[in-house]
Amino acid sequence: MVSTLNEWIVSEYNALVEDQGGVVLLELNGLNIDESTALRNSVREKGAQVKVIKNRLAKVALEGAGVPISLEEISGTFALLVGDVESTIAASKAIEELAKKRKKDRRIHFLAAYLDGSAMDAAEAASIPSMPDKDTLRGMLCGALSGPARSIATLLSEVQASTARVVQARADQGDAA
Repeated sequence: MVSTLNEWIVSEYNALVEDQGGVVLLELNGLNIDESTALRNSVREKGAQVKVIKNRLAKVALEGAGVPISLEEISGTFALLVGDVESTIAASKAIEELAKKRKKDRRIHFLAAYLDGSAMDAAEAASIPSMPDKDTLRGMLCGALSGPARSIATLLSEVQASTARVVQARADQGDAA
């Protein structure tokens, strides 16, 4: 009975994780009910899910889903944040805002992540909230691509403009020159 229940839980975790673009492992240290509810609501608003999971069963489920996050040295209460890449980044930003509200003792920590096919350790996972979203990234890319072209266009038009100014100055001087 217990192994059947564990198999069912692992299959639920597999279904939760597989085909997701983003999986973030979070350590939760002593969240009260209000903080836990705020965490779940803010993540849900961003289009992702957060699920508190059992360590041993999560290890089996992540291996079964092909997610290369190591749970060997992790202990305590932790949760998985799952969703597509955009919603995972947005939810991570919301989680970071919640974590910053408690200045003295931070209760939420980023442990590992798997975003868009690449595994991240704790330091890289902690940088997810500072990642730009897709629209911001597109704007940055457009600015980077259009900047040199704009400079060349300005340079080329300036040659004709300066030539026109020289001709106009010569015409204004008239026969005196």
